[in-house]
Formats: sequence, C-alpha cells, structure tokens
Amino acid sequence: MSLTSFLEIPDVRAKFKMEFKKPDFSIKRQLLAPLILQGHSRLIGTSFDYLQRFYTQYLNPQAQEDEGGWVAERAVKMLKRRGENSLYDLGNAAVIEARENYQQFLRTGEFTDDLIRSALLLAKIDPLTRRSDYIVENLESIDNEDIADLRNLINIVEPNVFRTQGRVLLNPDFGPGSLLVKGADADLILDDCLIDIKTTQKFTLERKSFDQLLGYYTLSVIERRFDPDIEPINELGVYFARHACLFKFEVKEVINPKTFPQFLIWFEKRAQEI
Repeated sequence: MSLTSFLEIPDVRAKFKMEFKKPDFSIKRQLLAPLILQGHSRLIGTSFDYLQRFYTQYLNPQAQEDEGGWVAERAVKMLKRRGENSLYDLGNAAVIEARENYQQFLRTGEFTDDLIRSALLLAKIDPLTRRSDYIVENLESIDNEDIADLRNLINIVEPNVFRTQGRVLLNPDFGPGSLLVKGADADLILDDCLIDIKTTQKFTLERKSFDQLLGYYTLSVIERRFDPDIEPINELGVYFARHACLFKFEVKEVINPKTFPQFLIWFEKRAQEI
C-alpha cells in the first residue's frame, strides 16, 4: 500500500474528484525534449527525479536530503535482509558509485555520462521497496539513448526555477502522514511549494497527477498536527520536464475551507481501513 495505490481505489478517487476542483490549465508549451525510446518512460521518469534532485542540491547548498537516504539505498538494504547476495553486491556497488559521482557533481556541476548512468541504475533498483515480486533484469545494462534522453531533459532546465534562499527539501516524506498510507514521499519542496516532477510528453494537468498533489498536501496537514513548527505548504506545482515548465497554483484555489476538515476526517478513517 502507498499513497499512489490508495488513490487508485475507486471510492477514494471519486471522493477526491468531488472534493477538489482542478485549477485552470489553459497555458500552452512546446515539447522541447521528446522521449527517445518508447517503453522506457517509467525508467526515465524515476532517473530524472534523481538527476533533478542532484541539480537542486547543487543550486541550493542548504537543501536537506531525506534522513533515510535514497530510495535505492533502502532497496539495497532490503536485498541484504532477504539474503539475495549476488543482487545485493551489484546494487550496493551501484549505490556506492552513485554517491561518488554525486559528490563529484556537487563540486563541479558537470553532468557527466557516469552521473547520468548512476541515475539510471538507481532508478532500476528503486521498485524493490514497493514490489516484493519485482525482478531487476540486466541491472548493469544501460542504453546510451537513455543517457541522451536524460541529458536532453537536464539541459533545458532553467536554473532559477529551482533556486531559492529558503527551504529546500529533497524527496520529503510526511512522517505520521506517510505512515498512514504506508508510504509516500514527494519529489521536492521549495519554500512553501510542493513540486511533483513529470517527464510525460503530454502537457496537461491530468486528474491523477492533481490528486497525487492533493494527497501529498493532505498528508502534510496531518504531519503538522504532530509538529506545528513545520512550515505549511501554500502552493502546489508540477514541473513538466519535457517542456521545461513549472506550473504552480495556490492551495486556496482548490480547497474549500468549509468541507476540507470533514474530508480530512474521512481520509484518515479510510486509510486506516486498508
């Protein structure tokens, strides 16, 4: 179970649709970095999440990484506990190399092929934390066209979009809120804006993506109940990586203050039933 799985339950999906109205999305943007290899969109998406977080850390030295480390690091630890020694050795070596490439990048700011390759390897390992039946095939095999795809995506990022003097949280979770749905971590929080990163070729705010953002927001509200000192989230956004566009909207645009408290009660009760 995870937030994503929770949001796929029919009555939950219907409840979100009834509670939250999508904001106006009438802007147009050109596709700047088309997907190179069909069938690789999921791998590229997770890989770019890593690469963009690396870049955000480079742009913002004050950025805070999740205390649990990368998802791939947690996945490798799971392999060790399961006794899958050969795959553990490969995964652990990939994580160690990725940390070395990451540290070099923070010193130089250069997106080397080695760094991009590491992002792809980490993305291959990630699903082990979510699926016990997931099989990592040809872990060390990386397609050069995937490297080219990620380079195209990172090359069109406008640095100022991800640069701030304020709060920067990389791959944040929401403490007790995340535990409620047995797992939820977002891509990025900049100042008071929670950002989800998408590598889709479609330039549209789909209902599924919108619900994901509101799910994260709901978990953040639950987390603040336990720790009121945490800064609230006031904006939500989607970064469309293939269009180099960050679309943002204010929380107050989509939340009804009269009905949200009851929605929150329903959300917690429904999540506890799973």
